[in-house]
Amino acid sequence: MHAFKKNIAWIVFIMLLVSGCSSIEKAESLYRQGEKQDALEMAISLLEDESPKVRLRAVKLIGKIGGPKAGIALHKQLGETDSRVRREVVRNLGKVKYEPAIEDLADMAPDSSADMVRALADSFRDYGKSGIDVIVSRYDSPSHSANRAAYKDLLIAIGAEIADSISKLLKGRSFFENRDTFEILRQIKNPRVATLMLPYLADEEVAEQVIEAVRHLGSNAVEATITALHKQKKSGDLLVTERLIRILGLLKAKQGIEMLLSYSQHDSERIRNAVEHSLFQIRGF
Repeated sequence: MHAFKKNIAWIVFIMLLVSGCSSIEKAESLYRQGEKQDALEMAISLLEDESPKVRLRAVKLIGKIGGPKAGIALHKQLGETDSRVRREVVRNLGKVKYEPAIEDLADMAPDSSADMVRALADSFRDYGKSGIDVIVSRYDSPSHSANRAAYKDLLIAIGAEIADSISKLLKGRSFFENRDTFEILRQIKNPRVATLMLPYLADEEVAEQVIEAVRHLGSNAVEATITALHKQKKSGDLLVTERLIRILGLLKAKQGIEMLLSYSQHDSERIRNAVEHSLFQIRGF
């Protein structure tokens, strides 16, 4: 009798598993046929399925369909017990850009595993500025100082996309006050950071700090600086031009010598002096 009951239990389990798989396949088929709302309803109903594999496929499908209803369903699923499915929920909340979930996602950072940090980074990268601003605010807020390291790690994981939001932290602060922020930018090691930050050289309040930040990027900033300096020949903004020339000197960028020489006969004595100083820094004579 015991063996019979055990067999029955296995049969029921297998039937439920097959039923769940069949349902998610039906939902995916509806999506492919363009029946997105029906597919969404079915996928949402499968978020409570016993099989983590079915729930995982349901989350991915909901993320593909998107829309407010998808966001609401995924937000409710942040308490998911399976770690892999939960990471997929986090990623797809970013894909659908469901903004009511941003604060809850930010709350997760301090206690997250390395895998979850990567999932959060993917999510906030997809949210863009609206999400990244929240993480930057948490990183900079005295009320979140105990978790500052966790938010720092998350910002580094997000990558170059943080440059616009984090540049605003540089304003009105000394090098010492900005040292952690410079370290974040340096650790990202992505040339796009320089590309995204260089436009701030036109802002008097933050220009000197941007120069210092770009210097910390080292070789990752050289190509972006040369490109920006080339574009300056058309704009004629002397202050920005001078700052870009200074950066090439600080970077000791030998690749920038040709570009610097093209400015050596500039009408402005200030520009010519900046070129001479930067060439000296690069060549050593």
